[in-house]
This record gives sequence, structure tokens and C-alpha cells, in this order.
Amino acid sequence: MAESKKTLYIDYNLCIGCESCEAVCGYLYGQPRIHMTRTSDGITVPISCHHCSNPACMKACNVNAFYQDEEGAVLLQPKACVGCMVCLSVCPFAAISHSRTGPNPVAKCDLCAERRAKGMMPACVEICPCGAVLYGSPEDIESELRQRVAEGIVQAHMHPERFGTQVGLRAMKKSVNVEGYSVGTGESSEDDR
Repeated sequence: MAESKKTLYIDYNLCIGCESCEAVCGYLYGQPRIHMTRTSDGITVPISCHHCSNPACMKACNVNAFYQDEEGAVLLQPKACVGCMVCLSVCPFAAISHSRTGPNPVAKCDLCAERRAKGMMPACVEICPCGAVLYGSPEDIESELRQRVAEGIVQAHMHPERFGTQVGLRAMKKSVNVEGYSVGTGESSEDDR
């Protein structure tokens, strides 16, 4: 399962808070499984299931209502669920919801299992107007994110009048360690001050 594992990733640097992902999910499933949440700073961001490789919801469920499919998606068997709500309390991402209107006690993202079975992408990925929602293997997503950081650095150097000279530096400072080498040092030069 590890080789074919796919997941959903939200690039919060690109998300504009338009709520399209939540709307399409609600339209398809009656209740959205991705939820827009407003931060204390007033920024709206989507919260969704991370389809963990070692899911707390699956471990905590006493009736084995959760399982992982061949792509690694954590799925809920609604008929097995007894509505104890333990999964809601153990999910570190607050991605499981109490179903207020549906026939099942809880609801969560299944990465659009029916759409995936037909060879389609999850609906939130397809509808996102700015490409902030990514779906694929962790390696493919990491590669895409590295490409985006590289593009930002190049654009900042080629067009400083449009992007400012600090864009590339911020991208480098935010970058994660790459094979043990830290791209950004966090130190500022004389020009940054």
C-alpha cells in the first residue's frame, strides 16, 4: 500500500479562501467533508482529512468502522458506525464531522472514492481556481511544491519590480530541509533590513 499511497494536500500559500472546495463537496455529498474555517486573523482556510498513514480515528473506533483503501485513503463504513463520536475527539485535524442532516452519525472525506473508482480526481482538486488543492503521491506533491518554490524564486529575480526583492528570500526561508540541507538560514543581510 505504501507505494500506491495518495493523499490530499492544501497549499495554504495559494488558497484564496473562495470556499469552492467546500461548496462542491457539499453539493456532491449533501454535507461538505472539507470545511472552511476562519482564523483569528480573519483568514479563511480549508480543513480536511489528511488520510494519515497511522490514523487515530481508525485506532480509536471500537466497531472498526474505518479502514484504508489500496491508495491509503481512510474510509468510513457508515453502516458500521454507532455514533459514539470518539473519532471526532481523536482526529488531530478536526476533519471528522457530526452529520447534522445525513442518515449517518459522522461524515469525513473519502477522497471522492466513487470519482476515483472512475479514474477522476477528487472534486475539490478539480474545482480549485488557484491550484491550491493537490492530490497524488507524497513524492509527487513534494516535487510540485519544490517546483512552485523554485518558480517563485525565479520570478522574484526576473521581475523584482512586480514581486519585490524579498519574495525569493521569503520562499527560501520558508523551505523545509532538503535531504538534511537547510535551504533558508533565517539570517538577514544588510539589504533585508
